[in-house]
Amino acid sequence: MNLSNLWLFLHLLFAFAFVGSLILAEWCGRAARRSTDWKERALLFDIIRRSSGAAGLGPLIMLGVFANLLAVTTGHRMATEVWLRWANGLWLVAVFVMAVLNRPGATRLANIARAAAGGSEPAGYEAALNRWRLANLAQTVLYLAQLALMVFRPRG
Repeated sequence: MNLSNLWLFLHLLFAFAFVGSLILAEWCGRAARRSTDWKERALLFDIIRRSSGAAGLGPLIMLGVFANLLAVTTGHRMATEVWLRWANGLWLVAVFVMAVLNRPGATRLANIARAAAGGSEPAGYEAALNRWRLANLAQTVLYLAQLALMVFRPRG
């Protein structure tokens, strides 16, 4: 069996999982912002929190691992191909954004909404929501930049 086909399959599998988590986060985030029910918001942000780990951060890490394995087996070298260094740099930034901003932000929003559903004042909700939305937008831009590097990379 050709290992590059296996690495390509796993690379694409984890790419689809990761992008799916971004889409889920966007749509659940939109629904949570429209909702006036704090219990519903808590549920939606908890779904985002869970999916950003199970279908977000984990697959994002594996995506980079299998992308690099695929690059090596297909003859690409980081020492000679600048686009590959850029792709890896963007991937590391995406892992950082997911681990340090997206996941903790979704957890913070789920906790605020859960407390508000119990009758507490939702202190800091707007600020936390804006930070999370910005992180989610950054994650989407990073993904699109990586995709552009993969598709439009210099051929040589």
